[in-house]
Formats: sequence, C-alpha cells, structure tokens
Amino acid sequence: MDRGTSTVARGRRRGPPLPVRAPHGRWRDTPPPSVAWVQARRSTERPPAPEPARPSAGREPELQSWADLPADILGLVVGRLPRVDDRARLRSVCRAWRAAARVHGRPPPPLPLLVLSDFSFSAFCADGAMAGVRRIPLPSREMAVGVRCVGSFHGWLVGVQLNKGRYFGDGRCFLMNAFYQDVVRLPPPSVNTHSLDAYSKSLPIANGSGAVQCTVNGAQYVMSFCKVVLSSSPDHDGKCIVAAVSVHRSTASLALWRPGMTSWCVCQGGCISKFSDIALYQGKVYMFSKVTTNLFVFDISEDESGLMVSGVERCVTELPEVKDSYGQRWNIVEWHGKLLLVVIYLGLEGWHNICKIGVFEVDLSTNPFRFTEINSLDGDCIFISPCSSNSFHVCLYDGVEDDLIYFIDGGLNHSRNASPFDKFVYNMRDGTLAPFAVEITEDNLRAPDGSLMNPTWLFPSE
Repeated sequence: MDRGTSTVARGRRRGPPLPVRAPHGRWRDTPPPSVAWVQARRSTERPPAPEPARPSAGREPELQSWADLPADILGLVVGRLPRVDDRARLRSVCRAWRAAARVHGRPPPPLPLLVLSDFSFSAFCADGAMAGVRRIPLPSREMAVGVRCVGSFHGWLVGVQLNKGRYFGDGRCFLMNAFYQDVVRLPPPSVNTHSLDAYSKSLPIANGSGAVQCTVNGAQYVMSFCKVVLSSSPDHDGKCIVAAVSVHRSTASLALWRPGMTSWCVCQGGCISKFSDIALYQGKVYMFSKVTTNLFVFDISEDESGLMVSGVERCVTELPEVKDSYGQRWNIVEWHGKLLLVVIYLGLEGWHNICKIGVFEVDLSTNPFRFTEINSLDGDCIFISPCSSNSFHVCLYDGVEDDLIYFIDGGLNHSRNASPFDKFVYNMRDGTLAPFAVEITEDNLRAPDGSLMNPTWLFPSE
C-alpha cells in the first residue's frame, strides 16, 4: 500500500465521542475505551452491588405483620407439630393464626398426653420422653377438692368427686372436653333415695356359674369409680354409652349409662368382683377376670328405663403358658377394629421379674375364643395406663419409633401402701425392656395423703 493511501485512511474523521458521566453529576466528552481494555477490566473487577431501594421522601417503610402469614404455610406448620400443646400455642398467637389453623385442612392427630388423677398432664414427645407436668384448667364448678380423673375418650376426660367421708363413695361424675371445657354431667355414682320405680333383673352366667344382678333407678347404692370407658364422644350422635367399674369397700360393681338416663344401671356379681380390665367393643362390655383368666361378655339392650344388661356369657380363654411364670396381668386394647389382649407374664418377684410380654389378637367368632400372637403393630404403638389404653399410628410423624408398648401400670389400687407404678417401654421387635417416663417423679403419681393417683392416656383428635 502506498503512502498516500495510508494518509487518506488516517485522515478520516470518526463520529463524536460518547458522553461519559463525570463526578458530581457533570458530563464530559471522553474517547471511548478500547474493547480489550473493557474485557480486561471486567475480568478483574466485581460488578458493583445494586443500591437498595430507598423509600420515597416523607414515607416510612411498611412492616409486614405476622398476622399476614399465608394460611397455607400455617397449615403446613400445624401438620408438623406433633404435640397438642404446641398447636394450642400457635392458635393463641392471634385470631388470624387460629382461623388459618382450623380452616386449612385437618392435621394428623397429635401425640397422646398422660393425664394424672389430679388433672395435671405431661405430653409424650417424638423421642419417647415425657415433657414437664402442667395443669389442665377446670370449669369453676368442677374445680373442687377431691376431684380426680378416671378415664378418657379422644379429647374428653371423665372426672369424679369424692363425697365427704372416706366411705361415702363418689358424689359427682362428669365428662369434660379437655380443650373446649364443654361439660356433660352424669347422675351421681352414690345415692340414698326412696325411689319407687326401681327395676331389677337377675341374669345367669351362660357357660358358667352364678348370676349378675342389675338394677336401674335403685333406691340406694354407693360407688367409687376407678375406671370409666366410653363407646364414642358424648357430642357425636347422642348414643354414647358409658361403662364404669367401681370398687368400694371391697365390693366391685359395673355401672352403665347413656344420655337421657337419670340413674345408673348398677350390676354386681362374682364375675365382676375380680376384674382385671374392661373395654367397650362393638356395643358390648368385655371384662377380663384376674382370677379365672376368663373373659366375660355383657350384652347390652335398651328399654324404657334406659340401658340394661340382657345377657352375660363366660368365654373360656386358652392362653399359652410361659415357663417360670407365676402370674399374669392383662390389658384389653382396640387396634384397627380388632380386640387385642396384652399379657404380662410375671415371675416370683412380680413386676420386678417380667418373664415375657405377649400381644394376642382375639378371634371372637370361635368358642372358646382363639388367641393369635402377633409380633408387629404395622406402624403403631400401644399406650397402656390403669384408666385408659389405646393404640396410636405413630408413623405419621418422623422420628417416632413404632412397634413399642408404653406401660405406666400396676393395677387400679388407691391404697396408700400400694407399690409404685412400673414405667417401662417394651420393644416388640427384639423383646427388650427399657425405662420410660423417668421425667415423671413418684410424687407426681401420688396424692397428698400418699395414695396412688391412677393416670390415663388422653388421645386428642386434633
């Protein structure tokens, strides 16, 4: 290329330079940097962070309220809280949270509570421990000296109040929703009247000896309830059946009630006096005898007087024997619509020498009843206490181990000299025993006079 051509090329004029922002808001004309310089600059420098948005002059930044938390998020949080007391705390934050927790679906049932006889409670935790003991508030009329808890069904508790005087029995009985404090008052367990419409029936025990005497609207009876079971919630359909076992001055009674009755149907007989446990199952009362190891079935009917026992049958049981076992303890539990019998085989030293724990499914279609031992609860656990026993689907929550049976038991005994409750957990998979509920001290399980306070498991529905 000749020199003239080169001169012409260098002499071409370029367009005007790009404006570049100068400090203090002024603009100046500066030649644009080369492409190589820009690329090198970008490879060695981090881009400046964007400046945060500044509020307009005269306006304060808006603060987001906790009440505005989306309802679907609150619903997820409630579903991840396994304890009913934690769910109650969430609902108590504000009205918006309470409404959102109730509207956004039904969470799985919370883990059970252990309610002591004085209406204090301890929450079962996901790791198998028990939380601290707290008090359940009672309505003013039910908050009285001598009130104790003797049973439960879902969110409902059964309370009784002892009459003044040791041998006067219980004067009041009531059902109370532990979370809404709704109260259903039942007839008094002890009466002394001059009733003229008493109705009695004597029923011979089928396949056995002796009879059971049942009376409705009795003129006089004295009962002290130690365990009460329900067929359903009292606010469900008005067809709730209440069955209670009373032990008063060495005399045992079975009492029945349903809504509309003004008196208990009181039953007494030899098969009741040595009961081990009681259950309401498919409209019948099942009572296990701790002396004869027989299961007694009470058929229930209704007439103008209310509930009445229409038949009593003794069903022979054939449980497998265990070597070196000198005693047994039975608990009846309903599991997935089936009746289970949990048997503790005791050695010479009683509760301090457990030979074996067996779980048997009861086949009620055969005579004698057939007992089939099972080794798994299919994702469930069983909770056993003197006043209430039930199964629970623990696999709904992460970290809760299944196929375990939690015992706080030792019999329904109000004596001051009674042995303390045994608290342990049994693993059905490997047959091992481990301590349980060590957080609950012996003082929490005894009344001020030294007598045992029978605890009961409570299974809230939400």
